[in-house]
Amino acid sequence: MCPHCFRRLGRDGFGFVCATGGRECADDKRLAAANPLDRRATCGTCGHVTTRRRCRPCGDRLPEGYLESPGRIVALAGPVSSGKSTYIAVLVHELLHRLGDELRTSLVPCDDRTTDDYRERYERHLYDAHRTVPKTQERDGGRPLVYRLGRTRRGAFGTTRDTSLTLVFLDTAGEHFGSRDRMETQLRYLAEADAVVVLVDPQDVAGSESLGPAAGGAVRTAEQTAGPSVDVLTRVLRHLGDAHGPGGGRKVPIPVAVALTKLDLLSPGLPANSPLHRTRAPGPVFDAEDRAAVHTELRALLAGWRESQLDLRLNQSCADYQLFAMSMLGSAPRGADLGLGGVRPHRVEDPLMWLLHRFAMLDRGKV
Repeated sequence: MCPHCFRRLGRDGFGFVCATGGRECADDKRLAAANPLDRRATCGTCGHVTTRRRCRPCGDRLPEGYLESPGRIVALAGPVSSGKSTYIAVLVHELLHRLGDELRTSLVPCDDRTTDDYRERYERHLYDAHRTVPKTQERDGGRPLVYRLGRTRRGAFGTTRDTSLTLVFLDTAGEHFGSRDRMETQLRYLAEADAVVVLVDPQDVAGSESLGPAAGGAVRTAEQTAGPSVDVLTRVLRHLGDAHGPGGGRKVPIPVAVALTKLDLLSPGLPANSPLHRTRAPGPVFDAEDRAAVHTELRALLAGWRESQLDLRLNQSCADYQLFAMSMLGSAPRGADLGLGGVRPHRVEDPLMWLLHRFAMLDRGKV
């Protein structure tokens, strides 16, 4: 499966491309005839050896070693208000710096375009200019950012095992998730994923009146309809059900992480002893006790907001799901400018930590 266009292809769907990028090598017959399952090929035009492979239908380059070890693909969904672009910006930055060091992982972009796109669309706004990430435009949302997250696990008797995860961030305009008619690529993206993270704006959850003062009174009451986040979650679950269990006879088998964003708006209304106030203890292991405490707390919050139906829907639709809450920025921005503290993420890595554990890339334990 191509991690760019999400098409399932046979061997003939992939091919080598010359490492020099020269125009005269673009139609090289020797590269065209080479077996893409080989690790390298020699360009008949210039004589250079290449390990670069691409998807023939879409033309995009595959991550290094992808055909030998494609890893697991994690997809991301959510409406425009949920902060998908900010989540991508912060999570990638954390994996490249603090979190990557802590987990002993390497995050490698699949090509220069992923590096350049991240830099131009996310990093320079959030971390250089200290401004919010601009809303995704339709013209910006067609090409995903593709990264390989690699980790070496130590086993018994000094053995090691290399594991990898393919993170595919398709940052679509939020409106694409508002209608099935506009989701062709997005539907393939979700159907081929090995796990899905769905972001939910808590201001869209009916009955979350505890957000009122911090959110300027813009929160819906229980008598009003749920916002677009709940609609998107419903559509995502329906599509995953269609993709994995035609006829509605089985639950979605892949892990589904549902994360409430803007935790900084929730915090003032939480009990003083809420596990959502504390940070995850650092370390390259999965803290099962903390995960259970946060999940239980969020189920109780949904019940208090008279939104138990959301949790019930997840329980009935998914064989493996967890609830999360996070703050990407740490405080609400002031217009287009970040708050005084800049970027101060809180629990933004929690869904990924859970998925790494589910995919046997992190040991379980209490830090």
